[in-house]
Amino acid sequence: MVKRAGRGQQIQRGIRKLFYRNEIFVLLSVLFLAGILLGACFIRVNGENWGTFIGQMVEGFSNGRESQTLPATFLQSATGAFFFLLALFLCGFCAVGQPLVCLILLFRGLGYGLTAGGVYSVYGPSGMGYVALFLMPNCVLTALILLRAGQSAFRFSTGLYGAMKGAGKMNARPYCLEFAILGACLLGAALVDSVFSYLFGGSFPLVG
Repeated sequence: MVKRAGRGQQIQRGIRKLFYRNEIFVLLSVLFLAGILLGACFIRVNGENWGTFIGQMVEGFSNGRESQTLPATFLQSATGAFFFLLALFLCGFCAVGQPLVCLILLFRGLGYGLTAGGVYSVYGPSGMGYVALFLMPNCVLTALILLRAGQSAFRFSTGLYGAMKGAGKMNARPYCLEFAILGACLLGAALVDSVFSYLFGGSFPLVG
């Protein structure tokens, strides 16, 4: 019993330690999920008014993915994610960039929520299957990368603010290197997304 209690306490301490080391990541994850929830709720309340627009948008996206070449799909997938990565990177060089980091990830989550909620409101269960197969994998991969980028930008911005107050000097090289690695990870996620869409995009038709 003593050993079990000791292991339980070790696990609890480990969880607390992991949380305190990544409290910014947890905060940004909550904001991202809140954005998804807000987007889905907005579609639920206003789905009837937006139904035609959403149907046209999703149909255009689906047809475009089916007719695009692999490089074109890769470029399209990478461009959107890199816009948010660049925005987060620049926020890190702003001494008061922390609120902007939070807003960017909230906005990104809002976009995912609007998309998923819109597809479901128009296409029902078949739409959710489409989201799960073709949108969710890329969403999860890019979200994890952007959340990591947000965490780094938040911390660097905080450190920059402290440096301006005389707390010490900041070295931007590790920060830039980390974002270069995250950019490479986004390219990998875009490649997976484009290959998957190219191979299987036409095998899951949406039925409204």
